[in-house]
Amino acid sequence: MSTIREWWDVVMDEEMNPLMRLPRVVRFQIMMYLSCFWCMIFTVWTGWVLFLGPSMVAHALILIGIFFTAKVFRDAKKEQLGKMTHRDFYRDPKDGGVKYDDIWGG
Repeated sequence: MSTIREWWDVVMDEEMNPLMRLPRVVRFQIMMYLSCFWCMIFTVWTGWVLFLGPSMVAHALILIGIFFTAKVFRDAKKEQLGKMTHRDFYRDPKDGGVKYDDIWGG
């Protein structure tokens, strides 16, 4: 069974990893490039994780706003808003009557 220490040595120990046959200076340079590479990967990943939630919320709010606005415009075009009264907004399509007649004095 492998331990974390063994895996660490295989990657990080310059005498055990696959770069062991290269000259010491070249090993150091390659390990530096790899460390920068992995730093960039973890930085991008961390930034993505930190901003994923707020980004999803922002996109959801934008989509809700677009759909709500489209529905209002579609209803206004369909019902010809200029010819409607305030009571028409509360019309119940099932029974043909108007809801909340007591509020409007009906």
